[in-house]
Amino acid sequence: MGEQGGARRAPRPARSERRALRAARRQALPPAGEAGSSTDTGTMLRVPTDGTGSRKRALSTAERAGKRVRAAGFAVALVVTGGLVGAQLTGQTASLAVFDGGDEPSPSSTPTTSSAATETPYVALPVLDGIDFGKKDRILTLPEMKERFGKQGLTLVDYDPSKSTSFTVASFNVLGSSHTTSRKGWAQGPTRAARAGVLLRSRGVSVAGVQEFQSNQVSPLLSAAGGWEAYPGSHLSHLDGENSVVWDPDVWELVEAHTIQIPYFLGKMRNMPYILLRNLATGRLAWFSSYHNPSDGFPSNAAGWRAEAARREAALARQLTADGTPYFVTGDMNDRNTFACQFKSSGMHSADGKACGNSSDMWIDWIWGSSAVTFSGYNRDFYARDAKISDHPIITAKAEIDPLQDSCKSYTRHKKTYWFCPDPTDPDAS
Repeated sequence: MGEQGGARRAPRPARSERRALRAARRQALPPAGEAGSSTDTGTMLRVPTDGTGSRKRALSTAERAGKRVRAAGFAVALVVTGGLVGAQLTGQTASLAVFDGGDEPSPSSTPTTSSAATETPYVALPVLDGIDFGKKDRILTLPEMKERFGKQGLTLVDYDPSKSTSFTVASFNVLGSSHTTSRKGWAQGPTRAARAGVLLRSRGVSVAGVQEFQSNQVSPLLSAAGGWEAYPGSHLSHLDGENSVVWDPDVWELVEAHTIQIPYFLGKMRNMPYILLRNLATGRLAWFSSYHNPSDGFPSNAAGWRAEAARREAALARQLTADGTPYFVTGDMNDRNTFACQFKSSGMHSADGKACGNSSDMWIDWIWGSSAVTFSGYNRDFYARDAKISDHPIITAKAEIDPLQDSCKSYTRHKKTYWFCPDPTDPDAS
């Protein structure tokens, strides 16, 4: 009847089991001294659940006491650690005070507060193993560099001697103004000189020897070339200036200027230039000259005077190149193979590769260089003649000189290299 009327009721626990449950609940209650604590009582009366409705086990007295002990131990550890750190910082402050020159405090002294205590102390950098901050490894200042290399006869330069010196050199007889005053189809000398200056610039020339460079042609050529300079130009007599060396001052600067007497028509002496220029980018020094040897027919055969001119020119070449300084000879020699044979004693070589005995396709306008010079790109440009700028072609060649650094020394400071080289203006410099 009971089974048919509904589900069977669960059997009631035995008396012994009920006693055990009551004893377990009494052990979970707070001690009598804590019974008045509303927080504890409330916590124990309202036993938290895990969200599913099941009841969580309440902590026993022993467990709660263990948690309190562990929390107290952690707090003590924090206090001890803080004390140790404070003591270490106090020791460092005292050490810094000693380093700054103050007296070391005695153990019995009482710390006092002063305005100096608020200043930032000087902190010494640590000494690293393997690094010597003495004179040997210390980075030199610029004055110290100058002093060190000055004792070796070297001076600070503003160029890079580790680079080779490359440029285009020319020889150009510009045809003097007196030759075209009434020459049909030809412009006057100053006009042609201006065109010659433009032509030099357009061919990439930075230094040239010019001949028949008469006084009223000097300024037009130099201005049209872009503000070039010349020697002798207008510095000496108008006859001396007819054979000049002209150069771009953005590439070269004048160091020395001289003349040598060379026989011209009827053996009369002309002062012809040889000058020393310095390349602004590399510091390379080089000699340049411009010659015009006499031609035949005014009034007679001038072969003898040309031979004497070639002899003097070769002797000067040997003199100027004795110390290895590069030398360039440009000019209208009014001779071909004969001049090549006469000039070979100079030890120089022609930009076109021609030599004594090889007379094919030689020309009377020449560029020669010493053994320190390498030539390439030789060009005999007849545009000047075709455009009636001159009755001569412009001769050009690319020249290259080896770096100067063998006689220089460098010092690198903060990734910048400073070069020190012999002073070329000092006669005792090597």
